[in-house]
Amino acid sequence: MSDQDWLKLELQSDGVMLVTMQNAPVNAFNPNSLGELKALFVKLATDDATKAVVLASNLKVFSAGLNLKEAQHYDVAAQKDIVDGFHETFLEIFAFPKPLIVAVEGAAIAGGFFPVVCSDYRIAGPRATFGLAEVRVGVGMPAGLMEIIRSMLSPNDRRRILQNGSAIRVDAAIQAGIVDELVQDGDILGQALQVAQDYAQIPPKAYATVKFQNRQHTIEALRAEIAKSAASKPVPWFTDETKSAMVKMIG
Repeated sequence: MSDQDWLKLELQSDGVMLVTMQNAPVNAFNPNSLGELKALFVKLATDDATKAVVLASNLKVFSAGLNLKEAQHYDVAAQKDIVDGFHETFLEIFAFPKPLIVAVEGAAIAGGFFPVVCSDYRIAGPRATFGLAEVRVGVGMPAGLMEIIRSMLSPNDRRRILQNGSAIRVDAAIQAGIVDELVQDGDILGQALQVAQDYAQIPPKAYATVKFQNRQHTIEALRAEIAKSAASKPVPWFTDETKSAMVKMIG
């Protein structure tokens, strides 16, 4: 299995696959990179050598989500492509049948927040921040992604995070159940690999079954949204507020 240009793969001796995102400067997503991330998880799902996955970043941020410099110029067709890309990619990650552990240092914002909430165990450093900035860039939450958020965050945490759009620090993320474990700088990746080693010992068929049972409703809702989009003409995701809000966010 070869590495993508921005996805570095390192199989550990214990069957843990370390996937490191390295799309400088902020691991931003566009339809192409989302497609590559989706394809990777499709392959890992059936790779017998991979027992568990750790997803990390070698940049100062985990991921800043949508590439706003590109997105401000999207026409309606491109808006559909990116929404479809988000739905298809994060469905694949959310439904991934093997353990997925994330190691987060820096910001996991907007689309970059979804690998975190799609994962099975979340380890973060003291400088990690988390947020859903969509409201501040002038867009609503895509319907399928909203299903993931509903399944992973309480109504009160959704209110604070979605309707304000500002990032929260790691202590608040722990209280919201976004982060499972806070680790000091220098120990984050090592702890994530150790946790993944433990998860890799769980009988894989049982793990896949229980994970699907726990997530089935959301998985089916995501699949329905993807099928609905495939049968529909493109509709705008952006409004007349979006471009100026994106420009303001870029600075």
